Amino acid sequence: MRVPVEVRCTTADGRRLEEKTHTAVVSVQGAMVQMSCMVEMGAEVEITNHFSQQTAKFRVVWARNAEDSGSWEIGVESLQPLGDFWGVRFPPRGDSSRLS
Repeated sequence: MRVPVEVRCTTADGRRLEEKTHTAVVSVQGAMVQMSCMVEMGAEVEITNHFSQQTAKFRVVWARNAEDSGSWEIGVESLQPLGDFWGVRFPPRGDSSRLS
């Protein structure tokens, strides 16, 4: 799900990074965000959802270079419960009734 976001963090060399970008995937626990540069594994990032204007803290759990586009795909997990941060109602964990 493409959600416009702003990502803020501090890079490994101490520079402050702020980038307006978007998600490619969202979940109840985090997201995959398209970035123009690598963000270090374990780094704490703050993400603002431009649809809801909510801000939450996340940790980078994986990153890979999307060679075809020249950008980076950054996987982040939430450091706090997200609630309706993405504006999506996710099914409760373990609820497989909707799959049948």
